[in-house]
Amino acid sequence: MLAFSSIVVSPQGEPKFHGGTIFKLPPELCDKYRIQQYLKIDKIGWSRSEFGYMTLVKVDDQGNKYVIPGLYLEDGGQPSKKFHGYKPLVSKSQVEQYLKYHFERLSNVREASEGELTALVHDLRHLSSSIYHSAIEAERAVKENSLHKTRDLIKTIIASQTMLKVRIDYLDFSNSVDRFDEIEKIPVYSRVDKVIRCFKADARHKNVEINLSGSSYRLAEGPNILDIVPYTLIENAIKYSPKNSEITVKVQDTDTETEVSVRSLGPIFADGEEAKVFERGFRGVNAKNIRQNGTGLGLSVASEVIATFAGSLGVAQSNENRVIDGATYASTTFHFSLPTAGEDRARKQKYEMLTRRRAGRRSANVR
Repeated sequence: MLAFSSIVVSPQGEPKFHGGTIFKLPPELCDKYRIQQYLKIDKIGWSRSEFGYMTLVKVDDQGNKYVIPGLYLEDGGQPSKKFHGYKPLVSKSQVEQYLKYHFERLSNVREASEGELTALVHDLRHLSSSIYHSAIEAERAVKENSLHKTRDLIKTIIASQTMLKVRIDYLDFSNSVDRFDEIEKIPVYSRVDKVIRCFKADARHKNVEINLSGSSYRLAEGPNILDIVPYTLIENAIKYSPKNSEITVKVQDTDTETEVSVRSLGPIFADGEEAKVFERGFRGVNAKNIRQNGTGLGLSVASEVIATFAGSLGVAQSNENRVIDGATYASTTFHFSLPTAGEDRARKQKYEMLTRRRAGRRSANVR
């Protein structure tokens, strides 16, 4: 949303009025008649409109025309008609700087989105190939009556399909596709465990070991996109960890929350970077040195997902550095917490029943 009440006209000539999040026009200056009058202004830059109020017109690099009308400025002269409570708060240069910043931010988001789309297409091709070849191998295993191999291959196909779904959810959510309104109760531990299983093959390829510790039967309440968060954190940990290292994932409950942490060796933060890692489009200097490709969208999307669960997401890094293959790393822990919304009783009962059966078999073997 724009800070000022504005009209944005697309290159096809379709106008859309934005009410303004901070500086709103008085109702008398934004009725249908006056909006039509503002749309007739062709002059780029500053001009005076009705009652002597100032209007700024600019065009961005995509051909969108921005009309910011009805401005009562500190340095814009006195309007002939004033409205109750409407007074000058900003100058011409401040409005121009704001619009310039808005254009730059939109351009950065577009570039990041294009990079993310390229990465998505690459991942979809990779996952599609993995599903296809696993299915062919599973068909062969069935013909060979190899039940154990068939089960493993089916698990691989399911894991690949799960990653495919998360990747599509990620793209939809990052582009504000409106299909995540339904609220559900999500089993936190199960979702984290599932994501780890999906990444086992990628981790082995890099000789990185992923370990999951702790337990939880708690539920979190929100849209069915929680997988995006552990997906992003674990994918980043694998990408940026040096070879032959370890990733430790821990899930634990407090009185009111479920806490999840992902600890690995990651590129050290430069001064001031730790506070920016969740900003859209941001990538650290040392992260770029280790891995050139990246969009800087993942952590910002994860942060937005956590916000839909009324949770919190943060990062901490140790002061002890290690130089590996010319790059400097430090122990880095990303952690998120989610308010408790009940317990997954069915899974808990299933686990307790399985534990009792195992204990009974061990007791019988001892006898």
